[in-house]
Amino acid sequence: MQYNPALDGLRAVAVLAVVAFHCRLPFTGGGSIGVDLFFVLSGYLITSILRSEVTETGTVSLGRFYWRRALRLWPPLLLMLAAYAAVAPVLFPARDAVIDTALAATYLTDYAMAFWHEPFMLGHTWSLSVEEHFYLLWPLVILATRSLSQRALAVVLAVAFITATAWRIADAMIWQDWYRTYYRFDTRMSGLMLGGLIAAAPWRPKPETAGLVGRVAAYVLIVGLLVSPFRSPQFIAWGGIIVDLAAGGLILSVISTEGTRLHRLLAFRPLVYLGVISYSVYLWHYPLSRLLRYELPSGITFVVVAGFAIIVAALSYEFIEKPLKSMRRRPAPEGAI
Repeated sequence: MQYNPALDGLRAVAVLAVVAFHCRLPFTGGGSIGVDLFFVLSGYLITSILRSEVTETGTVSLGRFYWRRALRLWPPLLLMLAAYAAVAPVLFPARDAVIDTALAATYLTDYAMAFWHEPFMLGHTWSLSVEEHFYLLWPLVILATRSLSQRALAVVLAVAFITATAWRIADAMIWQDWYRTYYRFDTRMSGLMLGGLIAAAPWRPKPETAGLVGRVAAYVLIVGLLVSPFRSPQFIAWGGIIVDLAAGGLILSVISTEGTRLHRLLAFRPLVYLGVISYSVYLWHYPLSRLLRYELPSGITFVVVAGFAIIVAALSYEFIEKPLKSMRRRPAPEGAI
């Protein structure tokens, strides 16, 4: 794929919204929509990568895909989990660090949060669990649909998006249990499906239309950041549609043209760098925000948490993630699927 720096800029915006939300910064009560933006973006990127491989080779190398995902995701996660396990007995004595780290390491936090309703100190890893389940299944889906044309696959993914949205709405309305609907992989697939649809769709708007779509989507998400009600079954059911579509519109705008003010803003170098290290920023910010947000003013909490997470993420990127990039380009080990 051709690199688009504005997509890293979107990652930066998403992670800043989530960090601000977890620090209880004023006017960021809807900051959890940053996770929805991550989901749509992941659906777009992974589908684009896999379909490009199908176009070039006629198939998908499952071993190579899973190997590269493991090298990308596991080392930073395991480093954070090791650090948490080391300090948890002192900083979080009321928590069972073994359960917290085991659920996060095995990508089961999403269903644990959904059905146990416990405030896990590593509860933010639920979204990583959702994405990991997607990574495990999606190459098989793309492999199974490799004979479909781009247009036919787009139709299939449009149906998948509608079905996933309907399933989330039904679950929320029937059970009226925010935890149950919000955290589960099977009820949070709509954004991933929408991202896949954007990747497969043969249509792209003209620059003028792309600019308009991007502006409207940005305004909608800003309003969502300010006013979205957290822990509302009604919002996760119906408001989730608006958030998904706005996130999709934002991505569609920046991949369609580089000539908009939005694209130039998102391609701002410091923002792009923050997007590059956003995975580790997300990993490291949450335990500290849980520790400080009831002890310090929200503004100070945000500065301390964001500063700490960015510094640690930058070190992780330079000394762990960048060196592993070359390994990700190598063939998968013998015996891989």
